Amino acid sequence: MAAFQRARSEVQRTERREGILRTAAAMLDEMPVSAMSLNELSRRVGLAKSNVLRYFESREAVLLDLLADAAAGFLVEITEKLPPTVDPSAPVSVRAGELAAGLAASFDAHPMLCELISAQAAVLERNVSTAAALRYKRGARDSMVGLAALLRRLVPELDEPRSAQAAGLLIALAGALWTRGHPAPALVAAYQVEPALAFMNPPFRESLDAAIRTVLLGLAAQSDIAG
Repeated sequence: MAAFQRARSEVQRTERREGILRTAAAMLDEMPVSAMSLNELSRRVGLAKSNVLRYFESREAVLLDLLADAAAGFLVEITEKLPPTVDPSAPVSVRAGELAAGLAASFDAHPMLCELISAQAAVLERNVSTAAALRYKRGARDSMVGLAALLRRLVPELDEPRSAQAAGLLIALAGALWTRGHPAPALVAAYQVEPALAFMNPPFRESLDAAIRTVLLGLAAQSDIAG
């Protein structure tokens, strides 16, 4: 391992942080969050663990920053990609279905994002300081507000409070259904031994599509009643 050289400028510090995040992202292409260790991340980055900790206070802090970046990029992508797939003149039931299908397909195309969302509350937020938590939550808030605005744009029947509620539920559903749809090897083997249990392992994309559609239609109906 090369001798550590302290980053002298803000540009150098930013470059080193981004290099650590790129390496972490590459590792998540190979392994689940639970298998990723700070020791292995340090080895792959080419720095001692103590030097990685100069830039991130913990493994979880690395992954929360990675999640914030992935979520921001995802929002940009779906804001450009989804509006042309939703017919603004169609009934709300059709528009909600088109939007749900597009969102489910988009989440399915970003496994690292879904993996990180699935670990966010139970794992990643459990070993960070208040300062790190605030930095992450502020970025997450911006992504949630952006997602709510997109939902409101494509399904105007959603008022502002319910579009915000829908955005939060969609993220929670994506994380929960990702975990359910990608079981551990022992569970996969159990479903193979007893196929009658396989209904407990629903396909991720199809399940998320149905769940998003239900949330959008339910909250749109509530908005209509309240109005």
